[in-house]
Amino acid sequence: MFATDIVIQLEEDPSDSIAVPGAFLERRNDGFLVSDASIPRVRSYDWQGRLRAAFGRYGDGPFEFRRVLGIVETPSGKIAVIGSGQAGLTYLTADLLPDTLVKLPGIPWGIEPLGPDLLVHMRLTADRATDVSRFYRRPLLLHRISEQGVTWSAFRYPFVPIERPYWTPMTGFPFDVAGDSIYVSSSLRYPVAIFNGAGDSIGRIGFPAASFRPVPVFEPGALSPGVYGLRMARMLEDLNTIERVVVVGSRLVVVHGRSDHTRPMPPLYTVHSSLDIYDRHTGTKLYEDIPLPASSRVMTGGRRHLYLLLNKDFPPWQIAKLRFREDMEP
Repeated sequence: MFATDIVIQLEEDPSDSIAVPGAFLERRNDGFLVSDASIPRVRSYDWQGRLRAAFGRYGDGPFEFRRVLGIVETPSGKIAVIGSGQAGLTYLTADLLPDTLVKLPGIPWGIEPLGPDLLVHMRLTADRATDVSRFYRRPLLLHRISEQGVTWSAFRYPFVPIERPYWTPMTGFPFDVAGDSIYVSSSLRYPVAIFNGAGDSIGRIGFPAASFRPVPVFEPGALSPGVYGLRMARMLEDLNTIERVVVVGSRLVVVHGRSDHTRPMPPLYTVHSSLDIYDRHTGTKLYEDIPLPASSRVMTGGRRHLYLLLNKDFPPWQIAKLRFREDMEP
């Protein structure tokens, strides 16, 4: 199904080692960016994996991060960075030098380019609920951000904690953008929702394979606080989640995960286990339950490629640049 165009080994500065590769960004002109999942760094590479530049320091001040959660490239070539717990965007130049800071009306967890604007996953400050009212609120999670601010908001949180006890710390909302189409899913349930660039719901795509074992709905009181982490990890070990929604050309790749029971909970830690692949224009499922190599992790997609971190646990850090075989030149 996939052919490996190249395996890229990331060059490391001995005085600035990579802790764990995080977000990946295919640049428009040449090369790519990789954030660090554990320390607040963003690094730029050419397609041979040679290190070009790096930026980031720990802190809560201007141009500082506790952890980098997402990176995107704007049409002008600047790099927008979101950091853990920060209600704003940090803009760097194309060479990863400090540029500008922009406030946001909430704390973002994910970011993708959408035309000349940005699509951000966050809860608006006005939607941030108190400990009591959060059980009865379903905020809108996706927001198109332009220079003028929030243009529209879409994709309502699918449930409230009182309806789904124990689910909140396990639930993510992976999403990706292709042209004027937005694909977003709850990590716990199919299908993938589709929105257009105006924020209108235009359909759904995807259905689970027979082997996909979804996380069950737990009754209130099923898990006591004292044993929550241990019992939940064991219960979820053989169950499935949706960890990535990735666009590669005309395909939509849904990345399945399983609980990593060796790590304490919450939050839920997962390993990437298999792929479902769809024609994103027709909704046809092309491939189902394709296994991933052990210890690998899907980083993201690109114009023609899927990027796979071959070993997520220790260096040397190698990224496979994969292409669908049917797209290869004869």
